[in-house]
Amino acid sequence: MEWFKKKMRVFLFVCLLFPFYSYAAKISLSISGKIEEHSAMLYFPDGRELPISIDASGKGELVVDVTEPVYVALGYHYISRTLLLTPDTDIQISFENKKIGERVAITGTGSQVNIYLNNGRLKAAEIDDMALGEKAFFLKMDSILNVNLQELDHAGLSEEINEMEKIRLKYFTCATLPSYPYFHMRIAKDSTYEASLEYWSKLQELMVMDASLLRYDEFRSFLVEAVSRVARKQYPESKSLDAVVRYVESEVKEPSIAEFLINKNVYAYVERYGLDSADAYCAVFDRYVKSPLLVKNFETLCNRWRKLSVGALSPNFNCTDLSGKKVSLSDFKEKYVYIDIWATWCGPCQREIPHLQKLEEKYHGKDIYFVSISCDKNRKVWENRVRAGLKGIQLHFVNGDTFMNDYMIKGIPRFILLDKEGKIISVDMSRPSDPKTIAKLDELLN
Repeated sequence: MEWFKKKMRVFLFVCLLFPFYSYAAKISLSISGKIEEHSAMLYFPDGRELPISIDASGKGELVVDVTEPVYVALGYHYISRTLLLTPDTDIQISFENKKIGERVAITGTGSQVNIYLNNGRLKAAEIDDMALGEKAFFLKMDSILNVNLQELDHAGLSEEINEMEKIRLKYFTCATLPSYPYFHMRIAKDSTYEASLEYWSKLQELMVMDASLLRYDEFRSFLVEAVSRVARKQYPESKSLDAVVRYVESEVKEPSIAEFLINKNVYAYVERYGLDSADAYCAVFDRYVKSPLLVKNFETLCNRWRKLSVGALSPNFNCTDLSGKKVSLSDFKEKYVYIDIWATWCGPCQREIPHLQKLEEKYHGKDIYFVSISCDKNRKVWENRVRAGLKGIQLHFVNGDTFMNDYMIKGIPRFILLDKEGKIISVDMSRPSDPKTIAKLDELLN
């Protein structure tokens, strides 16, 4: 028994020296109204994405390991909310689906800072502000930042979070600074404008190569665009991505910042354009990016593109026509297929329609189908547009179809060309208005 008592005394002494802490943040979601999706997503600065499953009643919960304050983005259906999680966060977030962008209720431990982050009172310089001359625009940003800092003072947050917020607000407020020259020329209709030395000095002053700032999404977004602007100025003879790579190689000494910039830019390039002519960029990626998570994500992206290589069998689509009849890619056999992904709300899509109709007339009776597929959420709007005068093969995606995801379509219009066996000729075919399209179709059909 004496032996046991000694052991217990030692155990209690150790507990006093090294207390057991629970480093976990808890988020509970409650969605009323129509449940559009059965999961929300939590996005972390390091690239992690954690899903929050939502049940049939609209409830969801997630416990996350958190050892220090961290900003995350909560995404659900087209809406994103900024949250700050700490080791003792235990918040409940509820919203009505139809008003998700207007009113969100946040309660529980840690609600104070998250209500402040999402109260809609924090402002940033807007696109219209870029009509102002440089000095007036700089003063406008300073004024907005001061108002935001006053809002922060009124929030009554802890000193630690206050200091974090001051940094975040600086980049939040100045988000449009990197794009000022581009938009000022267009909005102010001043084709003679050239950014001053003061502008470039102010921009580079904010381009702090400090890895600790990567915790702020606002800093990351700012840095990507700012580096792009400065790199293109410094290396005007290079293509955009080549200029960024050269800038990182010559100017960025902090490994974590270099890794972030290369990952962000090369990933975006491959996501948009695929692996064709991307060998040099992939080599740069391998040289700079060492994070296992980022490497895994990039390899996953590359594998998706490999499935879309020339000669690969195209993913299928499931659609309905105007009458409601189900139609899939397998219904278009023994002819080439030129696919147009579009929507009624898309201006560039609408401008391509007359050119597409001319192609249909030019190649009428030839071995090619021209298939237009709408991704409109509202089928009725699409039906009305078709009945208003659209001809040819007009289809609408069935809810849940994965064709756009399979082809990694991030923007429309998008055109795809398949051969007579349903194999890929081009995953990003030229538009109907582009002379290259007729040249390619003539080559195939004549």
